[in-house]
Amino acid sequence: MSGTRGLGAALIAVALACSGCGYKLAGTGTFLPKNIKTIAVAPFENRTSRPEVEVRVTEAVARELSRHGSTKGVTDKALADAYLEGVVTEFHTSPVQFNSEGRATRLESTVVLRASIRDLVTGEILWSQANLLFRDQFDVQQEQADYFDLETLALDALARGAAQTLVNSVTEGF
Repeated sequence: MSGTRGLGAALIAVALACSGCGYKLAGTGTFLPKNIKTIAVAPFENRTSRPEVEVRVTEAVARELSRHGSTKGVTDKALADAYLEGVVTEFHTSPVQFNSEGRATRLESTVVLRASIRDLVTGEILWSQANLLFRDQFDVQQEQADYFDLETLALDALARGAAQTLVNSVTEGF
């Protein structure tokens, strides 16, 4: 029992010694400097063959930033401390499950983003991610025959998920 007590005391001593060293656990707050309170979101560029994916991702990222507590998304770059720019580099949907007739019953959509945040005062890149990947699966209703209509319906959900992934990466370091 005294060995356990000694180990516990040693762990507490190490934790107290490190508490002021500047390190923090991932997920305990934003990795952006404290002077960054507002981030303007530029329209994402679309390098895919899927029309309007960039519009939906841009809108979802702006909404997600505005919901976050430590930073706020703004529309006017002149009022912002930082500027988020991004590119949708990939978007595709593939069937992943089939019924006995060979028709798709489940689809997987994938979106890949590249984004960065620049401090508008110093010009310094504060955060950058080259291959931010988000994927989600969707059930196909058998009475719906048009594959592209299903893809359009899934696009909003996929954009929201990608935006959450991006904002979590910026603010939480995940």
